Amino acid sequence: MDLRLFPLNTVLFPNMRLPLHIFEERYKLMIRECIEEDAPFGVVLIQTGEEVGSTAAPHQVGTTARIIQVEYLDDGRMNIFTMGERRFRIEREETGDTLYRSVQASLLPEPGFGALADDAQRRLADMRGELEARMLELVRLTAPASAEQLAERMRALDPLLLLNALSFGLDCPTLEKQSLLEAANPVVQGELLLRILIIRIAEARLPEGPKIVN
Repeated sequence: MDLRLFPLNTVLFPNMRLPLHIFEERYKLMIRECIEEDAPFGVVLIQTGEEVGSTAAPHQVGTTARIIQVEYLDDGRMNIFTMGERRFRIEREETGDTLYRSVQASLLPEPGFGALADDAQRRLADMRGELEARMLELVRLTAPASAEQLAERMRALDPLLLLNALSFGLDCPTLEKQSLLEAANPVVQGELLLRILIIRIAEARLPEGPKIVN
């Protein structure tokens, strides 16, 4: 598929909401075109470079974002609210005279829970309890007032949505989140997420508290 690209210092996951403030001319143009065509754009983590005023080199795997709400501001600026849809892989970059970057991308498989193999379903079901317990343990160490609300929210999510919600919301380095996004399948994503949670819990138990991550 042809896909307009928005490199960011953020890793977006399917079914997660991402608000963005659009102020650069190239992205104001890009977002206007996406709105006119009802087309998604691709959010990718920056590998080298900066978000503003430069050409950033992106990672090869990202998530398509659908614009679900727009707030128009002065000078053509916008606040937009997007929803992550599908993981994709960049196949090649398009050459042209557009201000923004455009690529040819292939969508990665996003099977629902019921479409997974029986052993994968069983492994994810077994893993769910530990994921919830570890996340609650971390939150009780770092933000105890929100633990009860988080527990209710997690119980309402299906296993795959829970994986993406925890991966997206977890306070960890963006490269770790990129590894979660690029996981070969949901079971691998869940196992990696558990390892990251265990590390974050250990850091939170240190006398100086958790490390600050960018």
